[in-house]
Amino acid sequence: MDKERLYEILDIENGSQFEYFENLADLLECEENIDNDILYELVKEINKETFAELCKNYFDEVIDTIPSDAIDIFTLLNNIKLSFIGMAKNCEDYSTLVHLADEIYRFRQWYNMGISVECQNISTGEIKALCVRDALILSRLEKLGEEEYSYNFNHALDYQIEEYIMSFADMVVEEETEGIEEDN
Repeated sequence: MDKERLYEILDIENGSQFEYFENLADLLECEENIDNDILYELVKEINKETFAELCKNYFDEVIDTIPSDAIDIFTLLNNIKLSFIGMAKNCEDYSTLVHLADEIYRFRQWYNMGISVECQNISTGEIKALCVRDALILSRLEKLGEEEYSYNFNHALDYQIEEYIMSFADMVVEEETEGIEEDN
């Protein structure tokens, strides 16, 4: 995929227009292969504060779809969220931009491509093997009244988060912001 095709998928003409929830959802959920070089070109152009906010909103929505008994995947996705936010807020040099592009690439591979979640239909016993993204979509549909499943995310937990680049002060602000939002 080239840069023009990616921007077509994201419905933008340049990286500075990457400012909506749908842009991030389309990027992270796209099934087409996107090379690191193309991701780097995008990351280089986007507003990093906006990207950090989009990551927070996107991952918060995804985390809301996690079944209540899947604590490990909840924790993992929350840590990935914090890592993305930290990298975005601290993208000041070439190596950090490359690292963020690499992490987006790795996340997309894990989230969309790996068939690592067993979903068993409660009423029929049928088992589906799905990627993390599709298992969470199934969980969301379940909450809307569709068939119920039990989820085994154990094989999906093999995701190594590289170093955090989020300062302690950023983490405190993040926690305080979430506390204020929950109070409202």
